[in-house]
Amino acid sequence: MDGTTTELAGRRGERELTTRFVTDSAPARSPRPGRVAGLHGLELADEMPATAILQTPFPFPYPPVRLRPAVPPKKQFSRILEKVPRRSFRQLVESLVAVVLIIVFSPILVATAIGLKLTSRGPVLFRQERVGLHRRPFLIYKFRTMYLDNDDTEQRRLMREQLTAKEPPAGGPGIFKMHDDPRITPLGRFLRQTSVDELPQLLNVLRGEMSLVGPRPYVPWEAEHFPPDVEKRFSVRPGMTGLWQVSGRSTVDYRTALRIDVRYAETKSLWLDLRILARTAVVVFDRSLTR
Repeated sequence: MDGTTTELAGRRGERELTTRFVTDSAPARSPRPGRVAGLHGLELADEMPATAILQTPFPFPYPPVRLRPAVPPKKQFSRILEKVPRRSFRQLVESLVAVVLIIVFSPILVATAIGLKLTSRGPVLFRQERVGLHRRPFLIYKFRTMYLDNDDTEQRRLMREQLTAKEPPAGGPGIFKMHDDPRITPLGRFLRQTSVDELPQLLNVLRGEMSLVGPRPYVPWEAEHFPPDVEKRFSVRPGMTGLWQVSGRSTVDYRTALRIDVRYAETKSLWLDLRILARTAVVVFDRSLTR
């Protein structure tokens, strides 16, 4: 390394010491130098060769700089759109309806949340994994209707019997439920009878995980026992209400409900959905269809 030291006299008699350290064996990828004043009066001149590199007698760490090519604004906008989940026109309409319904039912939602906090211990919302479109899992939202730390072993046994037995269990037709289930709170019983506990599912509709109308979303361990001939029910998004809910609700046995779901998936249409929504308003207040 060759070094030269030059004294330069300023206009006011000031003296400045400038040191140059230059090498002619710099790699060809070295950046083209400009006039830069650094520490200790170190200076790079414009007249230095393009292949020169600065060598300093003291550590001078610096991070590597990688410049990304400039992206046109149109491509940047298209990249942002790629990250947004794609939704059909039907989903966009349902999301808009969900927002309107959340605003309309907001007094009921707030009153229910306050009532749950005052009458029982635990969170307001109940979250549970369910099986959705193409058997993809998602978290469903409902108002909590049960006490905390309850045991669902008996309920699972009864559900499994409904799905695997050759004939429906004794005691009459219908989706078998425990009579006077001790796990359900008094307020929770009322919420179930009026279907108010399902209003938070509007959040699932807003997120595109559910539809307003569709098959009932089951828990994974239930879906494992479904027969192969009802697999088509998973070709559509689950719904807050559906064809089997307005065809007998909880008075229909499990296997019949699954066949009704398949029928809906095969005959799905806007007119059918509107009829189901209109019928749901009547079924909610028909106590003979709830247990």
